[in-house]
Amino acid sequence: MVTLPAEGRWTIKPLSDDDAESALAFLRRDPLINVYLISRILEERFPSAAQMVEVRYNRDIVLVASLATNIVLAGDPAAPRDVIDAALSAIADRILTRMLPVRAIISPSQLVEGLWTRLRTRLDPPTVVRMTQPVYAIRKRFDFPDLDYSRYATSRDLEQLVPACAAMHKEEVGIDPLERDAMGYRDRIRELIERKRSVIHIENGVIATKCEFSAVTPDAVQLMGVWTSPAYRRRGLAHAMLREVCGHLARKGKIVTLFVNDFNRPAMSLYEALGFQRIGVNRALIW
Repeated sequence: MVTLPAEGRWTIKPLSDDDAESALAFLRRDPLINVYLISRILEERFPSAAQMVEVRYNRDIVLVASLATNIVLAGDPAAPRDVIDAALSAIADRILTRMLPVRAIISPSQLVEGLWTRLRTRLDPPTVVRMTQPVYAIRKRFDFPDLDYSRYATSRDLEQLVPACAAMHKEEVGIDPLERDAMGYRDRIRELIERKRSVIHIENGVIATKCEFSAVTPDAVQLMGVWTSPAYRRRGLAHAMLREVCGHLARKGKIVTLFVNDFNRPAMSLYEALGFQRIGVNRALIW
């Protein structure tokens, strides 16, 4: 059962059409950290389809969460600790009573820690734990070139892009998505291509380096899946591609964000050399 502070009025409920604007206003207090949740609300035809809930304390939103198989949270950093703890208890109760499995929890580290404290005795331990994932952002790099060396992937690239994305996922997480759900994974990569959310560079007829957009809002794009084929590493290809991606997105008025495992020193060095700056810290639990 959820334990809430004795005083105050609490509500937890799925987002409806009427709630979308207030939830967006809450999330836009930190539009770069919350880029994924903002994109979920904006891109779904109905907010309820995004499987998002809000927790209110005395009528004010204190936490918004996406409760799909990948769980993502956003809390009010100004709220007292006991209020956030109570909101996380309410979210934990909702997770435990639904029918969906949990595949990942990825959010600011303090929220993941608080939520997992309330779930750890009720769920199997995660397969992969990434305790510290620095979040980076880069702004207005009009001095970087537009897409030239790199380009958006097309349907003709699907047969190469699927194994490239799967190789990156297995390398980073230790899980082969093609073994878990090959058809579903292929469909997700196809959707990224159709929505112009995959950028690649070809060398000698093969994908040498690539990245995808995991979330897009009017203000920002969150990158994921930055990967270079082992045969083409240490040639500066990812650096060149990211310069073009950041320059291209700057011309579209977008700030570029991403997060990375803190033990991946080469990747962190690459992003910092390009001018990315740290803006937060995530934690990831993956099943």
